[in-house]
Amino acid sequence: MSAELKNVTLAANEMAREIERLKIERDELAVAAKRASVCLQQFIDDNVDPGTEALAAQYEVNRLLAKLEVNGAVVEESEYLSRFSVTPAEVHRFLAASLAEDVHLRYQQAVGNRAVEEAAKDIRMESHSPLAGEKFTNGMVFAADHIDPLKGGGHYPSELIRFGEAGGAR
Repeated sequence: MSAELKNVTLAANEMAREIERLKIERDELAVAAKRASVCLQQFIDDNVDPGTEALAAQYEVNRLLAKLEVNGAVVEESEYLSRFSVTPAEVHRFLAASLAEDVHLRYQQAVGNRAVEEAAKDIRMESHSPLAGEKFTNGMVFAADHIDPLKGGGHYPSELIRFGEAGGAR
């Protein structure tokens, strides 16, 4: 193969990869726009008078989305969550929709237990400061042992945390 033909082939391969990358980015943007459209529609449905700006924005987003022919399978919701910054409430909604409630609780407990173990370790380390008296040190170690899952403490959280709901974490 001549050098000129190799260069043309390489350029064609690079162009094909770039086209594929742009298609994936377009699909990601379309999926994000669809999610924004759903949120905007929920806002419109939940408000007695959502305002003409919200109605106009929803119309425009829907009009533009109708023009796009996209492969929605390219970007699943889990990929969307891993690619963009999301709130704990969005992660919670995804997990709640994807997992059985007891499995979701065990997942939260695995994360919570690890955080409590780390906090208990820090309490034990602080209890040995030169300024702490013996009673204070013993009290801190007792408290750390009491909450530490590795030392027989409870599982944290004890109940499923429902983000965004009344009484839950935000």
